[in-house]
Amino acid sequence: MLKLNISLWTKRCLSLALIQLLLACAAIDPNHILTRRIGNDAPAAGLALDIDTKQRAYDFVWNRVNEAYVDPNLNGVDWKKVGAEHQPKILSAPSDEAFWKSLDKMVGELGDAHTRVLSAKQYAYDKEKRAYTIGLGVADLQGELIVTGVGIDSPAEKAGIVKGNRLLKIEGMDANDWWRLQLSKARKNSSERAQTKSVKRILNSGDLDAPSDSIALEIERNDGTSFEVTLQRAELPRKDSLNGKILDEQIGYLRMSSFDASLGKEIEKNYDKVRAAKGLIIDLRGNGGGSLGVSLAMMNQLVQGTVPIGKRITRSGKPPALFFGLISTGKLELELRGVKNPYLGPVVVLVDGDSASASEFLASSLQGIGRAKVLGETSCGCLLGYMGYANVPGGGALAYSEIDFAPVNGKRIERVGVIPDQQVSLSKADLRANKDAGIEAAVQTLKNMQQDSVVKLANSAELNLQN
Repeated sequence: MLKLNISLWTKRCLSLALIQLLLACAAIDPNHILTRRIGNDAPAAGLALDIDTKQRAYDFVWNRVNEAYVDPNLNGVDWKKVGAEHQPKILSAPSDEAFWKSLDKMVGELGDAHTRVLSAKQYAYDKEKRAYTIGLGVADLQGELIVTGVGIDSPAEKAGIVKGNRLLKIEGMDANDWWRLQLSKARKNSSERAQTKSVKRILNSGDLDAPSDSIALEIERNDGTSFEVTLQRAELPRKDSLNGKILDEQIGYLRMSSFDASLGKEIEKNYDKVRAAKGLIIDLRGNGGGSLGVSLAMMNQLVQGTVPIGKRITRSGKPPALFFGLISTGKLELELRGVKNPYLGPVVVLVDGDSASASEFLASSLQGIGRAKVLGETSCGCLLGYMGYANVPGGGALAYSEIDFAPVNGKRIERVGVIPDQQVSLSKADLRANKDAGIEAAVQTLKNMQQDSVVKLANSAELNLQN
């Protein structure tokens, strides 16, 4: 029995060693897909990174971007020069938090929202689908920082902050001055809207340069009075959701908070709730993206047959593959494949400056093939793709863009954004009145689209009678 156990243990060790050896072979896994997100726990509490680990982390990040970034010209950036300039600052960073932020600032030179470095703490939260936040949505509206939303059970909600409130001071500084200061310090990004998203993260989760568990605010209530509050940042679960319902006048409404892979199973049953609707609103405001596959599945419910929508672009010109190219991750050509019972009524997609990645892919694709009207504000301009976080020595993670997209209409979204067919902007007055101008405009647009369809049908019938 003992001999059998030793033999079994030995076989397992040899099998594990063989697997690790195979995974280390570039021919087996040239795109490093199999090793993503495996292990790489953060260091023990209170244990700082040593210089050797920092050097290995720097080397890993610089080399992986150099070898695998989707654009072989690295967006026109002299990557060797960038590495040489940033390396001393990275290795001499005064704290682990500053070290990770310095690494992120280096990859930020590419001006790409998808290429980023997470600290060990941020990576742990991401894997656990949790956030460290005060739960506050904010926008600069005509020179005022206005609360656009408050997270459920968040410190902001518990403090009595509501939509329409105005931020007067942040950490004792005039709120507008604080905002402009953070924008001036923000790393390069895909667009100004992407930089604004970075400042929102600093407001909610803190600055890695000077991490803090709290933030002091002065708030103007909607009645004009004000109050001061210090919010303690908290760990909150990230709740990915897809909800469908019927609004008044038989308008369907699908609200999607992200394109997390877990929502794939929710798509059909939510479309079933709105299939009888006269028009459909897909609300992607604030949706930062996620799975390309989930985005395609959402669109498959809206077409018949096969509809080309563009293609993926990779550094090699070939689809990412495994095992000597024998297993492909899919064709470069992108197309929709209609379901048996698609929704074929008029569609409006709502986006804003926080709509990014898979949200932009869906909105631009439906707009490009003429399947939907897009309303709202110009989206993030953050449409590149990566295949999961790569583990960085020291517990952190690297995302690097591996896929670009060429839409069927030729309009590239990265750095530009999805331009709405109709601009609908937020206002302080609407927020304070609990009025959603985006939904109101979408409903009216759908009515107009229905009327246009009736007119076209009538004209077609009249033409047939004349013939």
